[in-house]
Amino acid sequence: MFTKTFAALSLAALAAKAIITPTSPDGSTSVKVGEEIEALWTVDSVDDWSNVEIQLMTGPNLAMVALATVATGIDGTSASSYTFTAPDVSPYSKIYFLQFTNGGDMSNVTWTTRFTIAGSDGSTTEPTDTTDSVEWGTGSLLTTISNSTSSSTDSSSASASASTSSAASVAANVASTSSEAASGSAASSGSSDSSSSAAGSSSSSTASASPANASSSSSTSAAGKLEVGVVAALLGGVAALASFF
Repeated sequence: MFTKTFAALSLAALAAKAIITPTSPDGSTSVKVGEEIEALWTVDSVDDWSNVEIQLMTGPNLAMVALATVATGIDGTSASSYTFTAPDVSPYSKIYFLQFTNGGDMSNVTWTTRFTIAGSDGSTTEPTDTTDSVEWGTGSLLTTISNSTSSSTDSSSASASASTSSAASVAANVASTSSEAASGSAASSGSSDSSSSAAGSSSSSTASASPANASSSSSTSAAGKLEVGVVAALLGGVAALASFF
């Protein structure tokens, strides 16, 4: 009974302290300034390491010095690596290591072994201190580390915003073009209707002029007939008078 209880308590303690395990960089790693440092670790599928924070460290084990925060917000339940550019440091030596926490929780911390950051020409110096056969030293940062998880997220948001603005601009241009085309079509239809109306008015005027011309012709014809009748009557009168003589 005691054995089962002890085993259960041990498993509970392990579960409460579940942690990711860094595997790289290690003691054999030497990276020149400007080259890529790849941090590797085993995925923690037991505890909720969903907000991994990585820091570049230096100094002794009992007085560690944080030089820079490399990344934050990494989901350690699925991701198992992170790459960043080696900054310029002083001195170039095997005195640097990485610290991993879950959201900055210092009650559950893990580290890599010390690795070397060398000069761009590959130059290095030996660690200046030794404690219990562990070589160490305290370095300083000469340049900043800019490629963090939060910076990548901000860049993606900016790109998405720019894409959205571009899409809105294209949609506005399309709407404007459609509106201009519709206005042009309406103006063309109006001109056609006006031309048709003018043509209709012209036809009506022509039609009205035709009866007037016909009336004028009728009047002229009637006048001609009247003149002929008068002349005939006069001739008849002359003939009658002649018969009396």
